[in-house]
Amino acid sequence: MSNKLTLLREGIPTEIFLLLLLVTVASIASVVISVRKGGPNAERNLRITVAVLCLLGLGIAGYVVYTAVILQELPQCVGGGGGCAVVENSDYSKLFGIHISVYGLIGYLAIFGTTVWQGDHARLAAFTLSLFGFGFSLYLTYLELFEIEAICQWCVGSAVLMVLIFIASTTRLICYYGLDGGYEVNDDLNEGPEPNS
Repeated sequence: MSNKLTLLREGIPTEIFLLLLLVTVASIASVVISVRKGGPNAERNLRITVAVLCLLGLGIAGYVVYTAVILQELPQCVGGGGGCAVVENSDYSKLFGIHISVYGLIGYLAIFGTTVWQGDHARLAAFTLSLFGFGFSLYLTYLELFEIEAICQWCVGSAVLMVLIFIASTTRLICYYGLDGGYEVNDDLNEGPEPNS
């Protein structure tokens, strides 16, 4: 197991680690504050948190799709190292002939859509999609550590974002499922639901 930790330590430069840590702390803080605050505006904060995380995920997946699929080049590791190239050249970079990053792009778009959408169906859909994304990210991380034995910074970044999206979407489902009758739902993501008079 220590060689896997070494692989992670060498594959993720300090700058990337600190950036991921900052995003993680900010996201968890947003979730905790939303839960403690309560009410319909708190759900809006959870939705905004997920939307921002999805946009970051779209940036990562979009970069890899553009580089690997459109330009047919190797994605560059931000802090150096060759882990991204090793992962890209592995048999696991495609599933059913489609590059893994395309699935990520579709997943982030779908979760973003269910985050903008309101109501119980949206909460359940966001949870289900994020659960699938979380599980798939765990599987891909397992492949990197135990099969490929190389770390791609873009993959790790995407996995961290998906874990955070799963936490926020699960919190949204648990705290707000079945409460649509308690307040009038407003379609504007920025304004959130308004209490009934």
